[in-house]
Amino acid sequence: MTESTDISTDRRAVKQLRREALGQDALLFSAAFSTGALIYFAVEIVQLAVDDSSTRDFWSVTLSDHLILAGLIVGELFVIVNNGLRQGIRGHSVGKHRVGIAVVDTVTGAPTGAARGLLRGLVMAVLLDLAAAAIPIGLPTVLRRLTPDAWHVGGAAYVALLVLVVPILLSTDRGLADRLTRTRVVLGVGETAVTSERRSRLLTVIEVLGVVGLLTVALTYIAFFAQVLRFPDLF
Repeated sequence: MTESTDISTDRRAVKQLRREALGQDALLFSAAFSTGALIYFAVEIVQLAVDDSSTRDFWSVTLSDHLILAGLIVGELFVIVNNGLRQGIRGHSVGKHRVGIAVVDTVTGAPTGAARGLLRGLVMAVLLDLAAAAIPIGLPTVLRRLTPDAWHVGGAAYVALLVLVVPILLSTDRGLADRLTRTRVVLGVGETAVTSERRSRLLTVIEVLGVVGLLTVALTYIAFFAQVLRFPDLF
């Protein structure tokens, strides 16, 4: 009875910690997105400064689809490395390491290795990109821009959104990526199972800067389009 109770308690703890880890990784994704957008912005502004004949201005750069696309490319590459390659080799993403959980093979209990980790990361990046396409403002997602129009399936975006959101709402301990790569999430063990306090503080700073960057991009869009927004009268 005691062993069964311990297993049940561990599973509840893993579910909660997995949700917290997802939040941590999402904040770091915003930092990666902001980095990509900032690089594109900096390059374009420098070109504007040296090219007097250019007809582009500040708004055309900040509202460019290429700025969003650059952010998404860097963000999704981060997902592939963080939630894929790193997780396969070390057993955890940055977020999972911060909360003390690990992804292991269902049979051996060891990290899955680079190949299966990379597969997991690719699955997550594709799902994220498809889910972003479901946002009804026509985001220039990677798959939309870098694949033929004939490959674009609108319904797939909503399926991907459900695949990502439902496990969060139901608090499951195994998502689609786990089932595809035959992995499970467990509590970490040992002295290095959790990120050190010093590194955690540094990551918090990076997360704050990432959120600021993401909000800056969003507010720029809102500020530009606010003048043409029209809401229906209530009376």
